[in-house]
This record gives sequence, structure tokens and C-alpha cells, in this order.
Amino acid sequence: MITPERAEYYKAKQIEWLQSFGLGFDPHDESTWTAEHLPVSFKGGMYFSYSSAHEKFVWESRTEPGVLDVFSKLWGTDELLCSFDGMNISMPNRKDLEWSPWPHCDQNPSRKGMQCVQGLLNYQPNGPRDGGLIVMKGSSKLFDQFFQETRVEAEHPDKPPPELEFKDLFLFNEKDVQWFKNHGCEMIKLNLEPGDLVLWDSRTMHYAAFPEGDLIRHIQYICMVSLVHSQTP
Repeated sequence: MITPERAEYYKAKQIEWLQSFGLGFDPHDESTWTAEHLPVSFKGGMYFSYSSAHEKFVWESRTEPGVLDVFSKLWGTDELLCSFDGMNISMPNRKDLEWSPWPHCDQNPSRKGMQCVQGLLNYQPNGPRDGGLIVMKGSSKLFDQFFQETRVEAEHPDKPPPELEFKDLFLFNEKDVQWFKNHGCEMIKLNLEPGDLVLWDSRTMHYAAFPEGDLIRHIQYICMVSLVHSQTP
């Protein structure tokens, strides 16, 4: 949805942002690809703090004509509400992390039907061994059925505590993942080119793959909904 040249621009801006903390990070020196040289992140590369969602280059990515056009067509309107999502800059070959997958969906089980479509704008080539998005193909269609059949079990209580009742996050355990596989779903990794925009239904089980190749992962998470849709009870 953007040109490779624009993807390269955003990739450079992300590197500049990491270096702006003055912690000694050098994109050409793997010895600096450690926590002591980087700002605090989630899962070794997901950045949501430090007002990162409001950096100028982040807003530039959200207002790229190709990005806006996709969300406008999706919702049938150009009156869009944008979330303040973070970015992912994940270094491969890190020895200071104990990383593990965290399959999840970003829609509360009490919400029915398609409520939100998430997206990411990709800046770096990524193949099978590079960092990327992993999705459980077909899981969104089984969203309601899964919770109807499993929430009676002890690990998924019928009613969450009040503070979590409307939290749009659900973490799946190994048994849950197998349930979806038993129902014909398949976990797949998406391989992308610079400038690609990926969208997925928030009911889809997914997580970020940690890079195992040589390339740093560079993406911006972007999510927009119709202003009218967001006001629907």
C-alpha cells in the first residue's frame, strides 16, 4: 500500500527513534542489540510507551493515501477513527531474551460479529525465518463456537472480573490452540514485502513471530474503524 521507497523512509525513522534514547544502540553492531541499549519494549520489540504512537513519522504512516484508501473501502466511509497503536522493531539473534509465542485475539468474547479489523504496515522483507505475523487461519469464523464450548471449563471462567469484562484481549493456551486445529484451522506465517499492508479480523488468533534470520523486523501497527461503527452499542 506504500512504495518500497516510503517503506525505507519509515524503517530509517524507526532506527533514528531507537538511537534518540542515547543508550548506544547501533543497527550495524549486534552487540548493542540488547535490553541495556534499547528502550523498554514488550516481547523484545513491540513499542507502545514513550508516546511512540504520536511520533511524527508514525502519524505520517497512518495518513499515507494508500493506507487510508484501504480502510475507507473496508468501512465504506472516509470518516475514520484511528487507534494509537505502537510499532514493532525486533532484532534477531538476541541472546538476552527468553521469548515464547503468545497466541491471542484482540476481541472480547462478549462482543459478537466483526467489531474491529487490525492492520500492520510492513517495512522490511521477511521470509520464513524472519519476524512476521502468524495467524490461525479460519479461527475468526469459530470465535463464538469456541467460547460457547470452552468457557464452562475452569481455565476460562464464565464471567471475568469487572476490570476485565470489556478488555479486548484473550490469551489462548495450548489446549485452545489444539481445539482450533482439531476444527480444521491452520497456523500460518505471512511473508511480506516492504510496503505491504496486512489486515485481519480481531477475532483471529495471532501473534508475532520472533526473527530468526538476519533482518531486523520493522512494522507499524495501524487500526481504523468507521466513526459511526465505533459509536454503535
